[in-house]
Amino acid sequence: MFERIVAAIDSDPERSAKVTEATRVLAKGFESSVLVVHVRDVERQTTMVGAAKAGAVPPSMHFETEEEARQLVDSAVERLRGDGLHAEGQVGPGAGSTARELLAIATSAGATEIVIGDRGSHVTDVLLGSVAHRVVHLAEIPVLLVR
Repeated sequence: MFERIVAAIDSDPERSAKVTEATRVLAKGFESSVLVVHVRDVERQTTMVGAAKAGAVPPSMHFETEEEARQLVDSAVERLRGDGLHAEGQVGPGAGSTARELLAIATSAGATEIVIGDRGSHVTDVLLGSVAHRVVHLAEIPVLLVR
């Protein structure tokens, strides 16, 4: 049923661990292969950096490097492989909409399901729409939201 699962992780360690665990359970049960994906949101980073210069963003905010993004993906892939699953990883370049980029990667990988973390409802998610919310509405394959 789910031959190829895309596990969409982000920079939140707790949420990514939950997505990885849910993916592990599904992949074991359906004997699926897994593609762990993390898309860097370069557009938002550029906007946020400009806002930081104007004093609108706390100076402690940290934007991940390409290497940090790769480490996030590699760590999740190692956990899945350690459980005997076929897993590989990919870091999306963040060339535009995170949701659309994730869906493009899923489509090109032949994904049959996407597992993605959901923060729950925050004011910004309601006003702007979260990545998970956009993926659910745009995806043509099943999406599992992990809270």
